[in-house]
Amino acid sequence: MKTILLGAAAAVWLGNVACSSGRSQPSAAPVSPDRIVVSVTQPQRRTVTDRLELAGSITPYEQVTVYAKTSGYLKWIKVDIGDWVQKGDALAEIDIPEMVTALDEKRAALQKAEAALEQAKAAAEQSRAELEFQQINYRRLQAIHEKDPDLLPEQDVDQARGAFGVARGKLKTAEAQIKVSEAAVATAKAELATLLALAEYARIVAPITGAIAERFLDPGALVQAALSSRTQAAPVVSIARLDRVRVLLDVPEPKAPLVRVGAGARVRVPAYPGESWPARVARMGAVLDSGSRTLRVEDDIPNPNHRLRPGMMAKVELDLQRFEGALTVPVSAVRVQGPNRAIFVVEGGKVKQRAVKTGLESPDWIQILNGLRGGEQIVSASSGILTDGAEVRINP
Repeated sequence: MKTILLGAAAAVWLGNVACSSGRSQPSAAPVSPDRIVVSVTQPQRRTVTDRLELAGSITPYEQVTVYAKTSGYLKWIKVDIGDWVQKGDALAEIDIPEMVTALDEKRAALQKAEAALEQAKAAAEQSRAELEFQQINYRRLQAIHEKDPDLLPEQDVDQARGAFGVARGKLKTAEAQIKVSEAAVATAKAELATLLALAEYARIVAPITGAIAERFLDPGALVQAALSSRTQAAPVVSIARLDRVRVLLDVPEPKAPLVRVGAGARVRVPAYPGESWPARVARMGAVLDSGSRTLRVEDDIPNPNHRLRPGMMAKVELDLQRFEGALTVPVSAVRVQGPNRAIFVVEGGKVKQRAVKTGLESPDWIQILNGLRGGEQIVSASSGILTDGAEVRINP
């Protein structure tokens, strides 16, 4: 600073000397020593993403609570919490002693009905044979009578006709009895099938592939059948599917309109520091929670190694918006003036203040929505307070 002041003083002294001698000397305009020194940069274009960081909770992709379909005593249960089961695996069995007796009765009833049907069919065959015989006899006698009425009285023909009609009636009765017997067999089979289905309910199987999340009963416990969705019967086990998991998020109301199905996300859990899992928004609610004013959003994550466990806390970075070629400036270039924001642009050795509208922000840059075209020299730092129109000196 001393060197600058001395140089300026010398220039002034030389100018005075020239004036006093009456001779005009050309000289450059001196640089004012009180100009503010500024550092400048240019706006940069980059791809920016609006990300929202939220806390979430990991839940199973599917979870099924298994109830008994019939009542009885729990005969055995071979699974406990943490066990892995496949769909269709036997989990437990209910002991129903009265079911054995009922099955024996239904099987006996079916055998009786089938025997009655066979008898009806045999009776029908006999009636059919008798009908054929009476028909042949009637036609033979009728032909003889028509050929020589004196040889065979008409009374014999009438008797043959009557016997033929009786045989025909017996056949119809026998055929009707067959239908009755068939219906009885069908009823017995249906009753037996119903009972067998009920007996099958005594065997409890896994409806999905997964891990046993909870076990509610022990062998010997009385099991009540779950007859409706509002049952108060105790469940047997709960199974959670873990090859995929869901991450539940509650997005605040101001950001809710920006959430889209398919949007990318990144999930981190405190249990695995330094690791992250890519995810996608799989589904979202249609309405906001009236109490918290948040929108429920669910991300799906493949979990083949089952490392992510339901109940874990998650930190999720949710991608909301993405802008290609967005105009950005350093954070230090933006001046905050109440609700407004401005940037100083260097033009012709002076700074001009421009009001700008900003968008997304990061710790290093701010998106400029309007107020700049790009290519301007903007002030990123200054040695003093700037005002509109102030002369500045650019720091090389």
